[in-house]
Amino acid sequence: MDQVERDNWQRILETLEAAGDCDSGFYRRAQAICNGQPDPLLEQERKDQEQREQSS
Repeated sequence: MDQVERDNWQRILETLEAAGDCDSGFYRRAQAICNGQPDPLLEQERKDQEQREQSS
């Protein structure tokens, strides 16, 4: 992820916080990305893929 994308996530995070929308999955995703943690959506996709491969 480049700096422009990180900056966009920071703006999203700040906008959601200002609106009081801190319970959404979108907020949790923005928060994780801004805190340098893995993107929860991508992590879930990775886990789902691993599970599909194991059950095949």
